[in-house]
Amino acid sequence: PILHHAIRHAPDLENVIGQYYTDATFLRDTNGHTLSQVKFYMNLRRGKKTFKKNYKFFTGATDNQVDTIHPETGLCPFMLAAVGNKSDLTAVYYLLSRNPKLVGVEDKEGFQDSDGNRSNRKRRREDIA
Repeated sequence: PILHHAIRHAPDLENVIGQYYTDATFLRDTNGHTLSQVKFYMNLRRGKKTFKKNYKFFTGATDNQVDTIHPETGLCPFMLAAVGNKSDLTAVYYLLSRNPKLVGVEDKEGFQDSDGNRSNRKRRREDIA
């Protein structure tokens, strides 16, 4: 859709194009992402939003925006906030706390380790000798 393309390649023209293609706001791109998801990813990827200055951008993100993976990079939203020269640790922490399953942590009933085993207790140290 044309608005998705404008956001990715010419964000300054979004309002102009949006006036003529109002129905495009409801379309999904070839990856199945909505316009709001594409905007969310592009803002994270460009590093223009920081948690300190734009906390509403992060706290207002829908579960759908936080849970899905960016189609072009294959990165989760918290990873997009972490990469580049403008990484924002507070934003990374907030986005990751919204969906800890993205790094293999399960809900309160227990944790899932890297092998996929669930345990309600901490790992025991294995004897080295």
